[in-house]
Amino acid sequence: MPMIVERALRLAFEIFQLEEKNGLGLKSATIRARSILSEEDPQVIGLSHRLVFETIKHKLLINYIINKFYGESFKTLSKSAKYASQVLTYEFKINNTPSIKPNIFFEALRKILKKEEYASCIRFFSWLKRTSVNELLPMGDPVKRLSLSYSNPDWLVKYSIKNFGLINGLKLLKSLIIPPPTYFRVNTLKASEDTVLSSLSKEGFEFEKIIGLNYVFKVTKSEKPIVVSEAYKKGWIYVQDLSSCLAVEASEPKPGFTVLDVCAAPGSKTTHLAQLMENKGRIISIELSKSRVKTWLKETSRMGVSIAQMVLADASKPYPLKLEADVILIDPPCSNTGAFHRDPSLRWKMSPERVRRFSELQLSILLSSIEHVKPNGHIVYATCSIMVEENEMIVEKFLNLNPDFDVERINCAIGDPGLRGFKECKRLYPHKHMCNGFFIAKFVKKW
Repeated sequence: MPMIVERALRLAFEIFQLEEKNGLGLKSATIRARSILSEEDPQVIGLSHRLVFETIKHKLLINYIINKFYGESFKTLSKSAKYASQVLTYEFKINNTPSIKPNIFFEALRKILKKEEYASCIRFFSWLKRTSVNELLPMGDPVKRLSLSYSNPDWLVKYSIKNFGLINGLKLLKSLIIPPPTYFRVNTLKASEDTVLSSLSKEGFEFEKIIGLNYVFKVTKSEKPIVVSEAYKKGWIYVQDLSSCLAVEASEPKPGFTVLDVCAAPGSKTTHLAQLMENKGRIISIELSKSRVKTWLKETSRMGVSIAQMVLADASKPYPLKLEADVILIDPPCSNTGAFHRDPSLRWKMSPERVRRFSELQLSILLSSIEHVKPNGHIVYATCSIMVEENEMIVEKFLNLNPDFDVERINCAIGDPGLRGFKECKRLYPHKHMCNGFFIAKFVKKW
């Protein structure tokens, strides 16, 4: 166990550095760190992932606590000492069920840190054990206190309470620090639903059908990640959030349709569209990122898609295409505020200014699509954002600029109506619908 903890901490510290210095997302930083350290042990990777994920999620409160002990000297701490202090604050103060014994943790730290760094962590741990977190929280600043308690930035706390009300705002903030359920979609292009579910059951997975969506299930019990199942390896299932599945079903693609899938990678929407179209028709997928296209190619192949082709292009500019589509599905880059519980590093990189820049990009992508939709055809616009600026305000701007389009009602029992009077749109919230925070609007071209 001491060796596993030591290697897990070394891996965690490397991930922290890549995430901080290079601005990588948690997944990318983990892949890079594993490669640098040549780490393949599942136990080490699993422990490291838990420590990194939870430490970054509670980063604001953790740094607040550490600052109370170190004061100004916190800024001059070495990277290793800082990361060690952050992890031990999470594991032994915030985590109610630590899986590492303190003596094993410090035995591992002794091999990683310099002598003075190690001594500093020992003093900090001694102080931490006799300190109450509640007593450290600021009493005179309710926003700051909520921000620390709910592990979300100040600006998002204010925004959530202002736009969703005190009770729902706080429920939303709390849901963004709770791990979401795992959903999967059965791929009937490769196997029948009965065959797939039987295979998963034999491997010990338990699941329940999502009422209102076709082929979508929630994992209720498992002893291993579903991505290591035989069904996944064979392309029989796609791990896909409920909200993403709803966006594709709202598009109502039919066999023989021509569909434009904009900002298509990594492929969840493309493969879902192809399934609903029974691999009949044509899907043109547009993506800007070459690295993400590689994932799209891998996933469409794994899922048995034969009607999709990729176009490498910037969707915010005129498309290099001469076609009219029955359906255009747009899932543009966004703030990901509805998915902060999936990658906690995102919340500390987002800001109101970045939200504003995303909204400008989103509108430009939406406007670039209008020349490629047939009369009576549809554009479905979807984001994994809870921000009004990226959702209803985009709908308003788009309709004001394009009187030949109307917003159309989405026929599904799942979700809440949109805000600002757009009851035809759909909003999904983590605390209400047990999925990513999400928004879907459906436009129809009248002439």
